[in-house]
Amino acid sequence: MTKLMAPRLRHNRRRASIYIAVLGYAALVTVIGLSALLTIRVQRRSAEGESDLVEARLHARSAIELGIWVVNNDPNWRTTQSIGAWATDEAIGTGTYSLEAADPNDSDLANSITDSLLLTSTGSSGVARHRTQITLEAEIKPLGCLEVALHAGDDLNLSGVLLQSDHTISANGSVNAISAGIEADVEAVLAVTGETYYGSTTSGIAARTMPDSAVFNDYLANGTSISIFDLPSIDTDDGTRWRIREAVLSPASNPYGATTNPQGIYVIDCMNQEIRIEHSRIVGTLVLLNPSAFSAVKNSVSWQPAVDNYPALLVRGSMAIALDSEPLSESARETNFNPPGTPYLTVEDSDEEDDYPSRIAGLVYVSENLSIFRSPILEGVTIAGQTLTATGMIDLTYKSMYFDNPPPGFFTVPRMLIEKGSWKQVVD
Repeated sequence: MTKLMAPRLRHNRRRASIYIAVLGYAALVTVIGLSALLTIRVQRRSAEGESDLVEARLHARSAIELGIWVVNNDPNWRTTQSIGAWATDEAIGTGTYSLEAADPNDSDLANSITDSLLLTSTGSSGVARHRTQITLEAEIKPLGCLEVALHAGDDLNLSGVLLQSDHTISANGSVNAISAGIEADVEAVLAVTGETYYGSTTSGIAARTMPDSAVFNDYLANGTSISIFDLPSIDTDDGTRWRIREAVLSPASNPYGATTNPQGIYVIDCMNQEIRIEHSRIVGTLVLLNPSAFSAVKNSVSWQPAVDNYPALLVRGSMAIALDSEPLSESARETNFNPPGTPYLTVEDSDEEDDYPSRIAGLVYVSENLSIFRSPILEGVTIAGQTLTATGMIDLTYKSMYFDNPPPGFFTVPRMLIEKGSWKQVVD
């Protein structure tokens, strides 16, 4: 019996082994199939995620482009826009975008047209999110009048004058010389007439760009007011004359008020009164509004701005400069002109033994007519909005820093350009 059953048992065992192998193979095929399906699903989701990321990047880029468009197409964007969100979760394509703005300089967009602008955008699509950031910086172009040592917005009249300059003088009208000796190159939009010119003369030039009425805005906004009636005065046949005389005016010194200005910017509305500035030392920017026609800077004055590239003198109206070359003397004026807080060449003291060169070392702008006479030394750039008349002995030295780094009011409204290397991804 056992012998008869042995072959059948062996046959059944082979069939069982084959069956198990088939089941194992089927399981393997199933696993492979499921793995393939899972792989396809993962790949699809990965592709969808990659597509969302691409979309998010594009949406973030679009938001940045929108911000640039706003800045380039709205001349008043610094006041119409503000710090913070310019757009929040705005729909675009299959996702959204947001845009934020910041002023990295001082958190105030409107206080300076030269401040940079930081734009940060966020683009979203599906589960993807991308943040991009750029900085826009102001492209400053100086006014053409800063290219020369002396410039008149209308005619430049030189009569009985010996004028020496290390740089060009010019006029947007004509230059007329009578009984003069002009040691400078001379340029004019119209004609150059008269005698005697020792440098080159060129007519037919393009008019140099000039400041407009907004030139005073920044200084009025940031300056410290001094009342004309707080100045000492004398009575003359022509009326009251208000004077800055034997005084020190600087960021640390304001003898005409309780408040000083850290940039040395002082504003006086002269209210059509006569003002004279003489025998004084000024370290700052003095803004004179509406002075009478007899107003002048006279005698010995040592003057320079407190901020290197700022103007020394800004006048809304007409003015005369009649400086002497004789030094400003402490002993002669019985005044200490370099007291503590207002050093001269890093030196400050309490004595009255020093002398200072009589000169204006800075930018001078007079919006109407400017008369220059006696023997002034002017170092920087001198500009008259209308006619400039000169007589006497005038020594001009040009300072290119005003063209290279123009102060507020002396450059065109800047375009905002992308700062090199500022475009980057932001990671939270």
